[in-house]
Amino acid sequence: MKVSLNWLKELVDINVSIEELADKFNIHSAEVEEFYKLVEATNLVVGYVVEKEKHPDADKLSVCQVDVGGEIQQIVCGAPNVDKGQKVIVSLPGAVLPGNFKIKKSTIRNVESNGMICSLNELGIDKKYHNEDGIHVLPSNLEVGKNAIEEMYLNDEVMELDLTPNRADLLSMMGLAYDTAAILDTDVHLNTPNVEEIDELNPVTIKIDTENCFSYYARVIKDIVVGPTPLYMQARLVAAGVRPINNVVDITNYVMLETGQPLHAFDYDLLGSNTITVRMAEEGELFKTLDEKERNLTKDDILITNDKYGVALGGVMGGFDTEITDTSSTILLESAVFDPYHIRKTSARLDLRSEASNRFERKVDPARTVLALDMASELFSKYANGKVLKGVSSIDNTNKEEIMIDLSLEKINHYLGTNYSLDLVKDTLSKLAFNYEVNGTSFTISAPTRKQDIETYQDIIEEVGRIIGYDKLPLTLPKTVSQGSLTDYQIFRRKLKTIMTGLGLNEVISYSLLNEEKVFDFVKDKVEVVKMAMPMSKDRSTMILTPINGLLEAVKYNTARKNKDSFFFELGSRYEKDKETLLLSGALTGELSNTNWQGKKEIVDFFAVKGLLESLFSKLNLSHLEFKQMSDYKNLHPGQSAYIVDRTGTVGFIGKVHPKYEKENDLNEVFVFELDVKKMYEIRRPLKKVKDVNKFPSIYRDIAIVVDKEISASQLTEAIQKAGKRMLVDKTIFDLYNGESLGEYKKSLAIRMEFSDSSKTLEVSTVDERTKEIVNHLEKRFGAKLR
Repeated sequence: MKVSLNWLKELVDINVSIEELADKFNIHSAEVEEFYKLVEATNLVVGYVVEKEKHPDADKLSVCQVDVGGEIQQIVCGAPNVDKGQKVIVSLPGAVLPGNFKIKKSTIRNVESNGMICSLNELGIDKKYHNEDGIHVLPSNLEVGKNAIEEMYLNDEVMELDLTPNRADLLSMMGLAYDTAAILDTDVHLNTPNVEEIDELNPVTIKIDTENCFSYYARVIKDIVVGPTPLYMQARLVAAGVRPINNVVDITNYVMLETGQPLHAFDYDLLGSNTITVRMAEEGELFKTLDEKERNLTKDDILITNDKYGVALGGVMGGFDTEITDTSSTILLESAVFDPYHIRKTSARLDLRSEASNRFERKVDPARTVLALDMASELFSKYANGKVLKGVSSIDNTNKEEIMIDLSLEKINHYLGTNYSLDLVKDTLSKLAFNYEVNGTSFTISAPTRKQDIETYQDIIEEVGRIIGYDKLPLTLPKTVSQGSLTDYQIFRRKLKTIMTGLGLNEVISYSLLNEEKVFDFVKDKVEVVKMAMPMSKDRSTMILTPINGLLEAVKYNTARKNKDSFFFELGSRYEKDKETLLLSGALTGELSNTNWQGKKEIVDFFAVKGLLESLFSKLNLSHLEFKQMSDYKNLHPGQSAYIVDRTGTVGFIGKVHPKYEKENDLNEVFVFELDVKKMYEIRRPLKKVKDVNKFPSIYRDIAIVVDKEISASQLTEAIQKAGKRMLVDKTIFDLYNGESLGEYKKSLAIRMEFSDSSKTLEVSTVDERTKEIVNHLEKRFGAKLR
C-alpha cells in the first residue's frame, strides 16, 4: 500500500516528519518498505509558450519563446508536440531533475537555450502512470510563473507499507488515518459526503440469487461528461500507484483508496436492462472481461447480470460490453460486498488480481458500502457534471453489529507480560477509537466494523500491545522446566546425512511435485496419489511417491551441462493420502575414481553402490541387512536389482535404471537406491560390547569353488560361516570368474577366509581340517567343486 502524505494529512493531524512517521509505523503498525518524495526536482515553473519557430539548423528542434512569469526565456525544445499557446513545465537554469540532472544555460546548434520544457518522464514519473511521448501540457487555468510541482500537487511524499493479510484496514486512507491518530495521539477529520439528487427516480431493481453476495447498492447518474480528472486527484492516484485514466474511472479508484470499498461503474445505456441480478455463474458459461479476454466460468464465480447475461465478474473485473468510454453519458454505480472466499478463488483461477479483488479477499467494512457510494456520487456531480437520480437501489444482508468482547486488565497484563495500569489501557482504547465500558478492571469492548480482523480478546490484546509499543514490552527469558535436546530419531536422521556426505555423495533437495504420469515410475504398488487442487502446471500437479524422480532430474540436468559424474542422495518423503513416509534415496553415475598415471578408472556399478550402502549399514549397526535379487520394478534392470531385507521384511531396494528408461530420459548407466528411514531406525542392532584386541595371529586360507550360476554369493558365505563356526572370524569374496572352460551354467568364486581364536594360537593342521569341512559342506549342499 502506497500512502500519499498530503492525502493522509487531510484526514488526520500529523505533527511529525515522514522519517519519524515511518519509524513509528514500523514499531506500532506495519512495516515501511520505503519512503520518498513523489517528485525529486527543483526550480520548476509554469511556463506559457508565446512563440514557436523552427530551429534554423535542425529539422526536429523548435525554438520557443516562453513566458516564465514576468520574463520571456528562449528555450530550444525537441518534443514533437510543443506548440504556441500551451502551458508547460519549465525547468530553469539551476534546476535539478531526478538523477541529479542539472539544467544550465546552453547553446544548441548555435542557438541559445535558457532551460528545458519537461515531460512527465523527466520529472521521474514512470511511464506506467501516463501515455505521453512528448512534453506534458498543463491545464490552461494554471498561473504562469508559479511553482509547477505545487500547481500539479506533486509536492508530496510517499510511504510504502508491506501489509500482512490481517491488516485489511490499512488498505484505505481512512483506516490509515485511524491508525495514525492512534500512534500520534491526534484527531481524524473524515469527509462526510453531501449528495444532491434530482427529482427523477432511480429505475433500477436489484435481485440477489446467491448467498455469496452479502449486499448490493446502486445509483444511476446521468449527463456525465467524460474528461480529465482534477490535478490533485491525479497526483494522489499516482502517489498510490494507480494510473489516472479519466474522471469516471479515477473517481471510483479514488473513493476505493479512501474508503477501502471497491466500486464499479457500468455504462447504463449499454446495460440493456433496469434489473441487476447477482447469481453464481453456470459451469462453462462464457464471459468477456474488460481486458477483452473471454473467460470460461465455473459455478464458484459470482456473476453480475442484467437479468439475462453477465455484465461483470463480481468483485474481480467488469465486463467489456458495459465498459465506460469517452461517449458514455449515464452510469450505474455499484457498491457491494461479496464473499471473500469466492473472490479469492476466482481471481486466483483466472489470474485476475486487482486492487478491488485484493480488498474483497481480505474483507471490506460493510458500514462503508453506502458511504463510498455517496462519496463517489458527490464527486461525479462536482467533477463530471453528473446528475444523481433520486434513491438508492439496494439489498443488504450484512451484519453491521459490532462484536462485543469482554476482557480484564489482568488478562491483558498476563498475556503481554506487563504491568499496565487501568488508565493506560483506557487511554490506548480511546486512541484506537474503540468504544468500551469499564466495570472495575473489566472491559466490555466494541470492535468496530472497520477492523474486520478483530474477533476475539486476543486481537484486542494485540491492538493494545502494538499501540503502546512492542518495544515497551519487558525483556524476559522464557520459563521452562525442561532442557531442549534432539530425540534419538532426530540424531539418527542427522547421522544419515553426515555418513552419506562422508561417503562422497552430495545432498539434493528436489521438488515434491511431479507430473502424474511419472509418479509410479519407481513404485511397485499402485496407491492413491495426492493431487494438487490448483497446480502451478501439469508437471507439478501430484505429490511424489519417491524422491528418485527428482534425483534423476538432477542427474539429467547435470549431465546436460557436461557434469557426468553425479553422486546424489536425498532425505525426502513419500506422500500418500493418509500418511507420509521418510525415505533415503540416491542416484549415482559416472566415475567414482580416476588414476590418470596408471589409467585406472572405477566406474559406478551395482557392486560399487552396494558397497557404499554396506558401509552405511556398518556405521548404523545395520550390518545384518541382506541383498536379495529381484525383478519387480518395471524401470529397473531385472538382472541388476535387489531388495534390501532382514528377517522382519523389506527395508528398501537397489538397482540399475532400465536401459529403455535411460534412453527415453537421456540418462546413462545410472544406479538408484531407496531406504525406509523409520524401518532402518527400528531394526538397528544394539552396540556390541568392546572386545580386547586379539593377541594371537590369524591364519588365512583362499579357496576357489565352482558352483551353479543361480547360487548367490550370500548363500555361499552363509554356508561357509555355518561350517567354519566360531573359528572363522571373517570371509570375503574377492573374485568372480565365468568362462567356457567352466561350462555355460557354472561360475567360479574366490573366497578368502580368516581363522582365529582369542584364547590360543591355532595350529595349521586345525585350520586345514576346518577348511576341508567347509569345502565338504559346500559340496554336499551346493555341489561345489574346488578349482
